[in-house]
Amino acid sequence: MDTGKTLPVKTPQRIKPKLLIICRVSPSAVLPKHLETNLRQILKKFIQSFDFYWAAFILLRKDKLPVCLDVYKDSRKKDLAWTARWQDISKHLFFPDSPFDQREWLKLFSPAAKTTLPVMLQVEEPSGTMEIVIFDTDTETAQRLLVKTMSLGRHMADMIQEFVFRSSQKRTLRPLTTWLEMASTISSSLDIGQALHVVAQLTADLFSARTSLFLLDENENLTPAVAVGSYDPELRNQFRALSGQKPYPAITQAIQTQHPVIITPDNIYNLLPADIIETFNYHWLIVVPILNKDKAIGIMQVDRPRDSRLKGFENEAAEIILAIARITAIAIENARLIEKLEQKELLLHKLVNKIITAQEDERKHLASELHDSVIQALIAIWYRLQRITPTYNSHPADWYGEITNLTNILGNQIQDIRRILSGLRPMILDNYGLIPAIKSYTNEIQEKHNIPIGLHFNLNTPDSHDRPPGENTGGAAASPGDNLCLPPQTEIALFRILQEALTNIIKHATATSVDVELVVRKKDILLTIKDNGTGFNQSSLVNPQNYNHLGLADMQERALLLGGNCVIGSQPGRGTWISVKVPYTMEVEGGLSN
Repeated sequence: MDTGKTLPVKTPQRIKPKLLIICRVSPSAVLPKHLETNLRQILKKFIQSFDFYWAAFILLRKDKLPVCLDVYKDSRKKDLAWTARWQDISKHLFFPDSPFDQREWLKLFSPAAKTTLPVMLQVEEPSGTMEIVIFDTDTETAQRLLVKTMSLGRHMADMIQEFVFRSSQKRTLRPLTTWLEMASTISSSLDIGQALHVVAQLTADLFSARTSLFLLDENENLTPAVAVGSYDPELRNQFRALSGQKPYPAITQAIQTQHPVIITPDNIYNLLPADIIETFNYHWLIVVPILNKDKAIGIMQVDRPRDSRLKGFENEAAEIILAIARITAIAIENARLIEKLEQKELLLHKLVNKIITAQEDERKHLASELHDSVIQALIAIWYRLQRITPTYNSHPADWYGEITNLTNILGNQIQDIRRILSGLRPMILDNYGLIPAIKSYTNEIQEKHNIPIGLHFNLNTPDSHDRPPGENTGGAAASPGDNLCLPPQTEIALFRILQEALTNIIKHATATSVDVELVVRKKDILLTIKDNGTGFNQSSLVNPQNYNHLGLADMQERALLLGGNCVIGSQPGRGTWISVKVPYTMEVEGGLSN
Protein backbone atom coordinates (compact mmCIF):
# COMPACT_ATOMS: atom_id res chain seq x y z
CA MET A 1 0.00 0.00 0.00
CA ASP A 2 1.35 3.42 -0.97
CA THR A 3 1.28 5.75 2.04
CA GLY A 4 2.87 8.65 0.17
CA LYS A 5 5.90 8.60 2.48
CA THR A 6 9.46 8.20 1.20
CA LEU A 7 11.40 5.56 3.07
CA PRO A 8 14.95 6.53 4.05
CA VAL A 9 17.65 4.93 1.93
CA LYS A 10 20.43 3.27 3.87
CA THR A 11 23.82 4.16 2.51
CA PRO A 12 26.32 1.29 2.57
CA GLN A 13 28.83 1.52 5.39
CA ARG A 14 32.23 2.60 4.14
CA ILE A 15 34.93 -0.04 4.27
CA LYS A 16 37.44 0.73 7.02
CA PRO A 17 40.75 -1.08 6.46
CA LYS A 18 42.65 -2.04 9.58
CA LEU A 19 46.34 -2.79 10.03
CA LEU A 20 48.11 -5.14 12.41
CA ILE A 21 51.91 -5.44 12.66
CA ILE A 22 53.23 -8.25 14.86
CA CYS A 23 56.95 -8.35 15.59
CA ARG A 24 58.23 -11.64 17.08
CA VAL A 25 61.73 -11.29 18.52
CA SER A 26 63.98 -12.82 21.19
CA PRO A 27 63.25 -12.20 24.90
CA SER A 28 66.37 -10.01 25.19
CA ALA A 29 64.71 -7.20 23.21
CA VAL A 30 63.49 -4.27 25.31
CA LEU A 31 61.17 -1.42 24.42
CA PRO A 32 61.69 1.63 26.67
CA LYS A 33 58.90 4.17 27.07
CA HIS A 34 60.48 6.84 24.85
CA LEU A 35 60.84 4.28 22.04
CA GLU A 36 57.21 3.22 22.52
CA THR A 37 56.21 6.88 22.21
CA ASN A 38 58.20 7.32 18.98
CA LEU A 39 56.74 4.15 17.47
CA ARG A 40 53.22 5.24 18.38
CA GLN A 41 53.78 8.65 16.77
CA ILE A 42 55.03 7.04 13.55
CA LEU A 43 52.06 4.68 13.51
CA LYS A 44 49.67 7.60 14.03
CA LYS A 45 51.33 9.68 11.30
CA PHE A 46 51.18 6.75 8.89
CA ILE A 47 47.45 6.08 9.19
CA GLN A 48 46.77 9.81 8.83
CA SER A 49 48.52 9.68 5.44
CA PHE A 50 46.93 6.43 4.28
CA ASP A 51 43.41 5.13 4.34
CA PHE A 52 43.45 3.09 7.57
CA TYR A 53 40.83 3.41 10.28
CA TRP A 54 42.88 1.66 12.98
CA ALA A 55 46.41 0.27 13.32
CA ALA A 56 48.33 -1.66 15.97
CA PHE A 57 51.93 -2.67 16.54
CA ILE A 58 52.50 -5.66 18.82
CA LEU A 59 55.89 -6.82 20.11
CA LEU A 60 55.93 -10.50 21.10
CA ARG A 61 58.76 -11.99 23.21
CA LYS A 62 58.77 -15.49 24.65
CA ASP A 63 57.83 -15.66 28.34
CA LYS A 64 57.13 -11.91 28.43
CA LEU A 65 53.91 -9.98 28.17
CA PRO A 66 53.29 -8.45 24.74
CA VAL A 67 53.68 -4.74 24.12
CA CYS A 68 50.74 -3.31 22.17
CA LEU A 69 50.51 0.13 20.59
CA ASP A 70 47.24 0.84 18.82
CA VAL A 71 45.96 4.09 17.33
CA TYR A 72 42.77 5.30 15.65
CA LYS A 73 42.66 7.61 12.66
CA ASP A 74 40.22 9.75 14.64
CA SER A 75 39.96 8.89 18.32
CA ARG A 76 36.74 10.93 18.54
CA LYS A 77 34.99 8.56 16.13
CA LYS A 78 35.80 5.19 17.62
CA ASP A 79 33.73 2.28 16.40
CA LEU A 80 32.36 0.72 19.60
CA ALA A 81 31.63 -2.56 17.82
CA TRP A 82 35.25 -2.80 16.64
CA THR A 83 36.61 -1.84 20.08
CA ALA A 84 34.60 -4.65 21.68
CA ARG A 85 35.70 -7.09 18.97
CA TRP A 86 39.36 -6.14 19.46
CA GLN A 87 39.13 -6.62 23.22
CA ASP A 88 37.55 -10.02 22.73
CA ILE A 89 40.13 -11.20 20.18
CA SER A 90 43.18 -9.76 21.95
CA LYS A 91 42.53 -11.63 25.21
CA HIS A 92 43.94 -14.75 23.51
CA LEU A 93 47.17 -12.85 22.94
CA PHE A 94 47.66 -11.04 26.22
CA PHE A 95 46.94 -13.90 28.58
CA PRO A 96 49.82 -16.42 28.53
CA ASP A 97 47.67 -19.17 30.05
CA SER A 98 45.24 -19.06 27.13
CA PRO A 99 45.18 -22.44 25.35
CA PHE A 100 44.83 -20.64 22.01
CA ASP A 101 47.89 -20.84 19.73
CA GLN A 102 49.17 -17.33 19.02
CA ARG A 103 49.88 -18.18 15.40
CA GLU A 104 46.36 -19.54 14.96
CA TRP A 105 45.14 -16.30 16.54
CA LEU A 106 45.76 -14.37 13.31
CA LYS A 107 43.08 -16.38 11.52
CA LEU A 108 40.46 -14.68 13.69
CA PHE A 109 41.01 -11.49 11.66
CA SER A 110 40.30 -13.13 8.27
CA PRO A 111 43.24 -11.28 6.64
CA ALA A 112 42.67 -9.79 3.18
CA ALA A 113 46.46 -9.60 2.66
CA LYS A 114 49.53 -10.38 4.72
CA THR A 115 53.28 -10.83 4.42
CA THR A 116 56.28 -11.64 6.62
CA LEU A 117 59.62 -9.81 6.91
CA PRO A 118 62.81 -10.95 8.66
CA VAL A 119 63.95 -8.98 11.72
CA MET A 120 67.43 -9.27 13.28
CA LEU A 121 68.10 -7.52 16.59
CA GLN A 122 71.22 -9.48 17.54
CA VAL A 123 73.55 -11.12 15.02
CA GLU A 124 74.22 -14.08 17.28
CA GLU A 125 70.53 -14.69 17.96
CA PRO A 126 67.97 -16.34 15.66
CA SER A 127 66.14 -14.06 13.31
CA GLY A 128 62.77 -12.74 14.36
CA THR A 129 59.83 -12.10 12.10
CA MET A 130 57.46 -9.25 11.42
CA GLU A 131 53.97 -10.16 10.20
CA ILE A 132 51.99 -7.42 8.47
CA VAL A 133 48.26 -8.09 8.24
CA ILE A 134 45.55 -6.00 6.57
CA PHE A 135 41.91 -6.90 7.14
CA ASP A 136 38.33 -5.60 6.98
CA THR A 137 38.71 -4.62 3.34
CA ASP A 138 38.69 -6.18 -0.12
CA THR A 139 41.70 -8.07 -1.49
CA GLU A 140 42.57 -5.52 -4.17
CA THR A 141 42.66 -2.61 -1.70
CA ALA A 142 44.60 -4.72 0.81
CA GLN A 143 47.28 -5.67 -1.74
CA ARG A 144 47.67 -2.02 -2.75
CA LEU A 145 48.07 -0.91 0.87
CA LEU A 146 50.37 -3.81 1.74
CA VAL A 147 53.22 -2.51 -0.44
CA LYS A 148 53.18 0.87 1.33
CA THR A 149 52.79 -0.73 4.75
CA MET A 150 55.96 -2.79 4.33
CA SER A 151 57.99 0.42 4.46
CA LEU A 152 56.29 1.33 7.74
CA GLY A 153 56.92 -2.09 9.26
CA ARG A 154 60.51 -2.09 8.13
CA HIS A 155 61.04 1.41 9.55
CA MET A 156 59.59 0.43 12.94
CA ALA A 157 61.80 -2.67 13.05
CA ASP A 158 64.83 -0.53 12.16
CA MET A 159 64.04 1.88 15.01
CA ILE A 160 64.05 -1.01 17.49
CA GLN A 161 67.20 -2.39 15.89
CA GLU A 162 68.93 1.01 16.09
CA PHE A 163 68.12 1.25 19.81
CA VAL A 164 69.45 -2.28 20.46
CA PHE A 165 72.73 -1.68 18.65
CA ARG A 166 73.18 1.78 20.17
CA SER A 167 72.87 0.20 23.59
CA SER A 168 75.38 -2.57 22.88
CA GLN A 169 79.07 -2.86 22.12
CA LYS A 170 78.37 -4.38 18.71
CA ARG A 171 77.19 -1.33 16.79
CA THR A 172 79.58 -2.16 13.92
CA LEU A 173 77.47 -5.28 13.26
CA ARG A 174 74.41 -3.20 12.32
CA PRO A 175 75.33 -3.06 8.58
CA LEU A 176 75.73 -6.85 8.62
CA THR A 177 72.19 -7.33 9.93
CA THR A 178 70.95 -4.98 7.22
CA TRP A 179 72.66 -7.12 4.57
CA LEU A 180 71.19 -10.31 5.98
CA GLU A 181 67.69 -8.82 6.15
CA MET A 182 67.93 -7.54 2.57
CA ALA A 183 69.15 -10.88 1.28
CA SER A 184 66.38 -12.70 3.14
CA THR A 185 63.71 -10.30 1.85
CA ILE A 186 64.90 -10.54 -1.75
CA SER A 187 64.99 -14.33 -1.64
CA SER A 188 61.52 -14.61 -0.10
CA SER A 189 59.53 -11.85 -1.82
CA LEU A 190 58.13 -12.42 -5.30
CA ASP A 191 56.54 -8.97 -5.49
CA ILE A 192 58.80 -6.32 -7.00
CA GLY A 193 56.96 -3.50 -5.23
CA GLN A 194 57.38 -5.12 -1.83
CA ALA A 195 61.07 -5.86 -2.41
CA LEU A 196 61.84 -2.31 -3.57
CA HIS A 197 60.02 -0.74 -0.62
CA VAL A 198 61.90 -2.87 1.88
CA VAL A 199 65.31 -2.25 0.26
CA ALA A 200 64.63 1.49 0.08
CA GLN A 201 63.52 1.68 3.72
CA LEU A 202 66.48 -0.37 4.99
CA THR A 203 68.87 1.88 3.07
CA ALA A 204 67.19 5.05 4.34
CA ASP A 205 67.34 3.86 7.95
CA LEU A 206 70.91 2.59 7.64
CA PHE A 207 72.21 5.97 6.44
CA SER A 208 69.67 8.19 8.24
CA ALA A 209 68.71 9.60 4.87
CA ARG A 210 66.01 9.65 2.23
CA THR A 211 66.07 7.00 -0.47
CA SER A 212 64.52 7.16 -3.93
CA LEU A 213 64.40 4.43 -6.53
CA PHE A 214 63.80 5.06 -10.22
CA LEU A 215 63.37 2.48 -12.94
CA LEU A 216 64.40 3.29 -16.51
CA ASP A 217 62.17 2.60 -19.50
CA GLU A 218 63.45 1.47 -22.92
CA ASN A 219 64.34 5.10 -23.75
CA GLU A 220 66.11 5.55 -20.38
CA ASN A 221 63.42 7.93 -19.15
CA LEU A 222 62.71 8.00 -15.42
CA THR A 223 59.92 5.97 -13.87
CA PRO A 224 59.58 6.81 -10.15
CA ALA A 225 59.19 3.60 -8.14
CA VAL A 226 59.78 4.25 -4.41
CA ALA A 227 60.54 7.26 -2.22
CA VAL A 228 60.95 6.82 1.54
CA GLY A 229 62.24 9.05 4.32
CA SER A 230 60.81 12.44 5.13
CA TYR A 231 58.68 12.69 2.03
CA ASP A 232 55.38 14.35 2.86
CA PRO A 233 52.26 13.88 0.66
CA GLU A 234 53.08 16.96 -1.42
CA LEU A 235 56.63 15.76 -2.09
CA ARG A 236 55.30 12.30 -2.99
CA ASN A 237 53.13 13.85 -5.68
CA GLN A 238 56.10 15.85 -6.98
CA PHE A 239 58.18 12.66 -7.00
CA ARG A 240 55.56 10.87 -9.08
CA ALA A 241 55.47 13.88 -11.43
CA LEU A 242 59.06 13.03 -12.49
CA SER A 243 57.68 10.11 -14.53
CA GLY A 244 58.89 10.26 -18.13
CA GLN A 245 61.49 12.94 -17.41
CA LYS A 246 64.87 12.68 -19.10
CA PRO A 247 67.71 11.78 -16.70
CA TYR A 248 69.54 14.78 -15.29
CA PRO A 249 73.38 14.97 -15.55
CA ALA A 250 74.10 13.08 -12.31
CA ILE A 251 71.99 10.12 -13.43
CA THR A 252 73.47 10.18 -16.94
CA GLN A 253 76.98 10.13 -15.47
CA ALA A 254 76.10 7.20 -13.17
CA ILE A 255 74.65 5.26 -16.13
CA GLN A 256 77.62 5.92 -18.40
CA THR A 257 80.39 5.27 -15.83
CA GLN A 258 78.44 2.52 -13.98
CA HIS A 259 79.83 3.96 -10.76
CA PRO A 260 78.38 6.05 -7.89
CA VAL A 261 78.21 9.82 -8.33
CA ILE A 262 78.72 11.75 -5.10
CA ILE A 263 77.03 15.16 -5.05
CA THR A 264 77.99 17.90 -2.59
CA PRO A 265 77.05 21.60 -2.24
CA ASP A 266 80.15 22.37 -4.35
CA ASN A 267 79.05 20.49 -7.49
CA ILE A 268 75.29 20.11 -7.04
CA TYR A 269 74.29 22.79 -9.56
CA ASN A 270 76.46 21.15 -12.20
CA LEU A 271 74.77 17.78 -11.74
CA LEU A 272 71.15 18.59 -10.88
CA PRO A 273 68.62 21.06 -12.34
CA ALA A 274 67.97 24.04 -10.08
CA ASP A 275 64.22 23.37 -9.87
CA ILE A 276 64.85 19.76 -8.76
CA ILE A 277 67.25 20.98 -6.06
CA GLU A 278 64.77 23.48 -4.68
CA THR A 279 61.71 21.20 -4.91
CA PHE A 280 63.29 18.32 -2.99
CA ASN A 281 65.66 20.35 -0.82
CA TYR A 282 68.65 18.36 -2.07
CA HIS A 283 72.10 19.12 -0.59
CA TRP A 284 74.17 15.92 -0.27
CA LEU A 285 73.41 12.97 -2.53
CA ILE A 286 74.74 9.69 -3.83
CA VAL A 287 73.39 8.50 -7.18
CA VAL A 288 74.08 4.84 -7.99
CA PRO A 289 73.14 2.82 -11.08
CA ILE A 290 71.15 -0.39 -10.70
CA LEU A 291 72.79 -2.71 -13.21
CA ASN A 292 71.63 -5.93 -14.79
CA LYS A 293 74.16 -7.57 -17.13
CA ASP A 294 76.08 -4.28 -17.46
CA LYS A 295 72.93 -2.42 -18.47
CA ALA A 296 71.36 0.21 -16.25
CA ILE A 297 67.76 -0.70 -15.43
CA GLY A 298 67.30 1.80 -12.63
CA ILE A 299 68.81 4.35 -10.28
CA MET A 300 69.14 4.37 -6.49
CA GLN A 301 69.44 7.82 -4.96
CA VAL A 302 70.27 8.42 -1.30
CA ASP A 303 70.18 12.03 -0.05
CA ARG A 304 70.37 14.18 3.03
CA PRO A 305 68.61 17.55 2.87
CA ARG A 306 70.14 20.86 3.85
CA ASP A 307 68.71 20.76 7.39
CA SER A 308 69.89 17.18 8.14
CA ARG A 309 71.86 16.68 11.36
CA LEU A 310 74.25 14.52 9.35
CA LYS A 311 76.20 16.02 6.48
CA GLY A 312 77.80 14.44 3.41
CA PHE A 313 78.59 10.84 2.46
CA GLU A 314 81.97 9.16 2.54
CA ASN A 315 83.37 6.94 -0.21
CA GLU A 316 82.69 3.90 1.97
CA ALA A 317 78.98 4.81 2.03
CA ALA A 318 79.00 5.05 -1.76
CA GLU A 319 80.46 1.55 -2.05
CA ILE A 320 77.88 0.13 0.38
CA ILE A 321 75.03 1.78 -1.53
CA LEU A 322 76.46 0.43 -4.81
CA ALA A 323 76.44 -3.06 -3.29
CA ILE A 324 72.83 -2.55 -2.18
CA ALA A 325 72.00 -1.48 -5.73
CA ARG A 326 73.49 -4.76 -7.01
CA ILE A 327 71.23 -6.89 -4.86
CA THR A 328 68.32 -4.59 -5.76
CA ALA A 329 69.01 -5.49 -9.41
CA ILE A 330 68.74 -9.15 -8.41
CA ALA A 331 65.39 -8.44 -6.73
CA ILE A 332 64.09 -6.66 -9.83
CA GLU A 333 65.28 -9.39 -12.17
CA ASN A 334 63.82 -12.16 -9.99
CA ALA A 335 60.49 -10.37 -9.74
CA ARG A 336 60.39 -9.77 -13.49
CA LEU A 337 61.16 -13.42 -14.21
CA ILE A 338 58.41 -14.53 -11.84
CA GLU A 339 56.02 -12.05 -13.47
CA LYS A 340 56.91 -13.38 -16.92
CA LEU A 341 56.37 -16.95 -15.74
CA GLU A 342 53.00 -16.02 -14.28
CA GLN A 343 52.01 -14.29 -17.53
CA LYS A 344 53.20 -17.31 -19.49
CA GLU A 345 51.21 -19.66 -17.29
CA LEU A 346 48.11 -17.49 -17.65
CA LEU A 347 48.58 -17.35 -21.41
CA LEU A 348 48.98 -21.11 -21.62
CA HIS A 349 45.77 -21.57 -19.61
CA LYS A 350 44.00 -19.29 -22.08
CA LEU A 351 45.46 -21.14 -25.06
CA VAL A 352 44.42 -24.52 -23.66
CA ASN A 353 40.94 -23.14 -23.06
CA LYS A 354 40.90 -21.78 -26.62
CA ILE A 355 41.99 -25.14 -28.03
CA ILE A 356 39.35 -27.03 -26.07
CA THR A 357 36.68 -24.52 -27.09
CA ALA A 358 37.81 -24.68 -30.72
CA GLN A 359 37.70 -28.49 -30.66
CA GLU A 360 34.17 -28.48 -29.27
CA ASP A 361 33.06 -25.81 -31.76
CA GLU A 362 34.62 -27.80 -34.59
CA ARG A 363 32.86 -30.99 -33.47
CA LYS A 364 29.57 -29.13 -33.20
CA HIS A 365 30.07 -27.61 -36.65
CA LEU A 366 31.10 -30.98 -38.12
CA ALA A 367 28.07 -32.72 -36.59
CA SER A 368 25.80 -30.01 -37.95
CA GLU A 369 27.36 -30.20 -41.43
CA LEU A 370 27.06 -33.98 -41.57
CA HIS A 371 23.50 -34.01 -40.24
CA ASP A 372 22.12 -31.14 -42.32
CA SER A 373 23.74 -32.05 -45.63
CA VAL A 374 25.34 -35.47 -45.96
CA ILE A 375 23.01 -37.48 -43.70
CA GLN A 376 19.86 -35.84 -45.06
CA ALA A 377 20.98 -36.46 -48.64
CA LEU A 378 21.85 -40.09 -47.92
CA ILE A 379 18.43 -40.66 -46.33
CA ALA A 380 16.76 -39.16 -49.39
CA ILE A 381 18.84 -41.42 -51.66
CA TRP A 382 17.87 -44.43 -49.55
CA TYR A 383 14.12 -43.67 -49.87
CA ARG A 384 14.38 -43.12 -53.62
CA LEU A 385 16.30 -46.37 -54.03
CA GLN A 386 13.42 -48.17 -52.30
CA ARG A 387 11.17 -47.14 -55.16
CA ILE A 388 13.49 -48.60 -57.82
CA THR A 389 12.26 -52.22 -57.76
CA PRO A 390 11.08 -54.56 -60.58
CA THR A 391 7.30 -54.32 -60.88
CA TYR A 392 4.58 -55.54 -63.26
CA ASN A 393 4.10 -52.31 -65.20
CA SER A 394 7.66 -50.88 -65.17
CA HIS A 395 10.53 -51.11 -67.57
CA PRO A 396 14.28 -50.88 -66.65
CA ALA A 397 14.64 -47.88 -68.98
CA ASP A 398 12.37 -45.92 -66.61
CA TRP A 399 15.01 -46.28 -63.89
CA TYR A 400 17.80 -44.56 -65.81
CA GLY A 401 16.66 -40.96 -65.14
CA GLU A 402 16.26 -41.62 -61.42
CA ILE A 403 19.69 -43.33 -61.22
CA THR A 404 21.27 -40.35 -63.01
CA ASN A 405 19.76 -37.96 -60.43
CA LEU A 406 20.94 -40.13 -57.56
CA THR A 407 24.45 -40.27 -59.07
CA ASN A 408 24.57 -36.45 -59.20
CA ILE A 409 23.43 -36.20 -55.58
CA LEU A 410 26.11 -38.68 -54.46
CA GLY A 411 28.74 -36.73 -56.39
CA ASN A 412 27.75 -33.52 -54.59
CA GLN A 413 27.91 -35.28 -51.23
CA ILE A 414 31.38 -36.63 -52.02
CA GLN A 415 32.50 -33.03 -52.72
CA ASP A 416 30.91 -31.87 -49.43
CA ILE A 417 32.71 -34.59 -47.47
CA ARG A 418 36.00 -33.68 -49.15
CA ARG A 419 35.41 -30.01 -48.23
CA ILE A 420 34.73 -30.92 -44.60
CA LEU A 421 37.82 -33.15 -44.41
CA SER A 422 39.96 -30.47 -46.04
CA GLY A 423 38.96 -28.06 -43.28
CA LEU A 424 39.99 -30.58 -40.65
CA ARG A 425 43.25 -31.61 -42.30
CA PRO A 426 44.21 -30.43 -45.82
CA MET A 427 44.99 -33.56 -47.84
CA ILE A 428 47.01 -31.54 -50.32
CA LEU A 429 49.46 -30.77 -47.50
CA ASP A 430 50.01 -34.49 -46.84
CA ASN A 431 50.14 -35.48 -50.49
CA TYR A 432 52.04 -32.63 -52.11
CA GLY A 433 53.64 -30.49 -49.42
CA LEU A 434 53.65 -27.02 -48.00
CA ILE A 435 53.98 -24.86 -51.12
CA PRO A 436 51.06 -26.43 -53.08
CA ALA A 437 48.98 -26.26 -49.89
CA ILE A 438 49.77 -22.56 -49.48
CA LYS A 439 48.87 -21.90 -53.13
CA SER A 440 45.60 -23.81 -52.88
CA TYR A 441 44.57 -22.22 -49.59
CA THR A 442 45.40 -18.64 -50.62
CA ASN A 443 43.53 -19.14 -53.92
CA GLU A 444 40.50 -20.23 -51.92
CA ILE A 445 40.77 -17.17 -49.61
CA GLN A 446 41.11 -14.80 -52.57
CA GLU A 447 38.04 -16.20 -54.28
CA LYS A 448 35.92 -16.30 -51.14
CA HIS A 449 36.85 -12.90 -49.65
CA ASN A 450 37.97 -10.97 -52.73
CA ILE A 451 41.32 -9.94 -51.21
CA PRO A 452 44.49 -10.12 -53.35
CA ILE A 453 47.30 -12.21 -51.83
CA GLY A 454 50.80 -12.00 -53.29
CA LEU A 455 52.89 -15.17 -52.98
CA HIS A 456 56.67 -15.11 -53.02
CA PHE A 457 58.83 -18.23 -52.71
CA ASN A 458 62.61 -18.14 -52.34
CA LEU A 459 64.12 -21.62 -52.06
CA ASN A 460 67.75 -22.30 -51.32
CA THR A 461 67.62 -25.77 -49.79
CA PRO A 462 70.40 -28.32 -49.29
CA ASP A 463 68.36 -30.86 -51.23
CA SER A 464 64.79 -31.59 -52.27
CA HIS A 465 62.65 -34.70 -52.01
CA ASP A 466 59.96 -35.80 -54.41
CA ARG A 467 56.53 -36.68 -53.16
CA PRO A 468 54.53 -39.66 -54.39
CA PRO A 469 51.90 -38.91 -57.02
CA GLY A 470 48.51 -38.04 -55.60
CA GLU A 471 45.38 -36.06 -56.18
CA ASN A 472 44.87 -32.84 -58.04
CA THR A 473 46.56 -29.82 -56.43
CA GLY A 474 43.49 -27.70 -56.74
CA GLY A 475 44.64 -25.82 -59.82
CA ALA A 476 47.96 -24.59 -58.36
CA ALA A 477 50.63 -24.10 -60.97
CA ALA A 478 53.50 -26.57 -60.73
CA SER A 479 56.94 -25.19 -59.82
CA PRO A 480 60.28 -26.63 -58.65
CA GLY A 481 59.39 -25.80 -55.06
CA ASP A 482 56.26 -27.96 -55.24
CA ASN A 483 58.51 -30.99 -54.70
CA LEU A 484 59.99 -29.52 -51.52
CA CYS A 485 59.63 -31.94 -48.60
CA LEU A 486 59.78 -30.71 -45.00
CA PRO A 487 59.17 -32.59 -41.75
CA PRO A 488 55.41 -33.02 -41.17
CA GLN A 489 55.56 -31.09 -37.88
CA THR A 490 57.18 -28.13 -39.63
CA GLU A 491 54.72 -28.15 -42.51
CA ILE A 492 51.58 -28.32 -40.39
CA ALA A 493 52.85 -25.66 -37.95
CA LEU A 494 53.70 -23.19 -40.74
CA PHE A 495 50.42 -23.92 -42.52
CA ARG A 496 48.37 -23.39 -39.33
CA ILE A 497 50.27 -20.16 -38.62
CA LEU A 498 49.39 -18.95 -42.13
CA GLN A 499 45.76 -19.95 -41.60
CA GLU A 500 45.59 -18.09 -38.27
CA ALA A 501 47.26 -15.01 -39.75
CA LEU A 502 44.90 -14.84 -42.73
CA THR A 503 41.89 -15.47 -40.49
CA ASN A 504 42.93 -12.54 -38.25
CA ILE A 505 43.44 -10.32 -41.31
CA ILE A 506 39.98 -11.13 -42.65
CA LYS A 507 38.28 -10.67 -39.26
CA HIS A 508 40.08 -7.62 -37.88
CA ALA A 509 42.45 -5.88 -40.30
CA THR A 510 40.11 -4.64 -43.08
CA ALA A 511 43.14 -4.99 -45.35
CA THR A 512 43.03 -4.55 -49.13
CA SER A 513 46.16 -6.59 -49.86
CA VAL A 514 48.31 -9.27 -48.28
CA ASP A 515 51.82 -10.50 -49.08
CA VAL A 516 53.04 -13.96 -48.10
CA GLU A 517 56.70 -14.87 -48.46
CA LEU A 518 58.31 -18.26 -47.77
CA VAL A 519 62.11 -18.38 -47.71
CA VAL A 520 63.72 -21.80 -47.26
CA ARG A 521 67.43 -21.58 -46.56
CA LYS A 522 70.09 -24.12 -45.68
CA LYS A 523 69.60 -23.79 -41.92
CA ASP A 524 66.23 -22.18 -41.39
CA ILE A 525 62.82 -21.39 -42.86
CA LEU A 526 61.32 -17.91 -42.79
CA LEU A 527 57.60 -17.28 -43.29
CA THR A 528 56.45 -13.66 -43.45
CA ILE A 529 52.88 -12.39 -43.72
CA LYS A 530 52.23 -8.65 -44.23
CA ASP A 531 49.00 -6.71 -44.64
CA ASN A 532 48.08 -3.06 -45.14
CA GLY A 533 45.21 -3.11 -42.65
CA THR A 534 44.33 -1.07 -39.58
CA GLY A 535 47.07 -2.51 -37.36
CA PHE A 536 47.07 -2.25 -33.56
CA ASN A 537 49.10 -0.94 -30.64
CA GLN A 538 51.82 -3.47 -29.80
CA SER A 539 51.70 -2.58 -26.10
CA SER A 540 48.48 -4.60 -25.91
CA LEU A 541 50.47 -7.77 -26.68
CA VAL A 542 52.24 -7.69 -23.29
CA ASN A 543 48.99 -7.48 -21.33
CA PRO A 544 48.24 -10.98 -19.98
CA GLN A 545 44.59 -10.01 -19.46
CA ASN A 546 44.10 -9.26 -23.17
CA TYR A 547 41.97 -11.99 -24.74
CA ASN A 548 41.97 -10.36 -28.20
CA HIS A 549 45.39 -11.64 -29.24
CA LEU A 550 45.22 -15.33 -28.37
CA GLY A 551 45.56 -16.16 -32.08
CA LEU A 552 48.87 -14.31 -32.16
CA ALA A 553 49.97 -16.13 -29.00
CA ASP A 554 48.99 -19.45 -30.61
CA MET A 555 51.27 -18.67 -33.58
CA GLN A 556 54.14 -17.87 -31.23
CA GLU A 557 53.66 -21.11 -29.31
CA ARG A 558 53.65 -23.17 -32.53
CA ALA A 559 56.93 -21.57 -33.59
CA LEU A 560 58.48 -22.15 -30.15
CA LEU A 561 57.57 -25.84 -30.25
CA LEU A 562 59.72 -26.13 -33.39
CA GLY A 563 62.65 -24.37 -31.70
CA GLY A 564 61.97 -21.15 -33.57
CA ASN A 565 60.33 -17.82 -32.90
CA CYS A 566 57.48 -15.66 -34.12
CA VAL A 567 57.91 -11.88 -34.13
CA ILE A 568 54.82 -9.70 -34.52
CA GLY A 569 55.00 -6.04 -35.48
CA SER A 570 52.20 -3.54 -35.97
CA GLN A 571 51.34 0.14 -35.91
CA PRO A 572 47.84 1.63 -35.86
CA GLY A 573 46.91 2.54 -39.42
CA ARG A 574 50.05 1.01 -40.91
CA GLY A 575 49.25 -2.68 -41.02
CA THR A 576 50.73 -5.74 -39.34
CA TRP A 577 53.60 -8.07 -40.17
CA ILE A 578 54.33 -11.52 -38.79
CA SER A 579 57.75 -13.10 -39.20
CA VAL A 580 58.18 -16.78 -38.30
CA LYS A 581 61.63 -18.35 -38.25
CA VAL A 582 62.11 -22.07 -37.57
CA PRO A 583 65.14 -24.34 -38.05
CA TYR A 584 65.35 -26.40 -41.26
CA THR A 585 65.82 -29.99 -40.10
CA MET A 586 64.64 -33.23 -41.64
CA GLU A 587 63.63 -34.65 -38.24
CA VAL A 588 61.84 -32.56 -35.63
CA GLU A 589 60.86 -34.03 -32.30
CA GLY A 590 57.56 -33.09 -30.77
CA GLY A 591 55.53 -30.31 -32.37
CA LEU A 592 51.88 -29.95 -33.23
CA SER A 593 49.90 -32.56 -35.07
CA ASN A 594 46.87 -30.55 -36.12
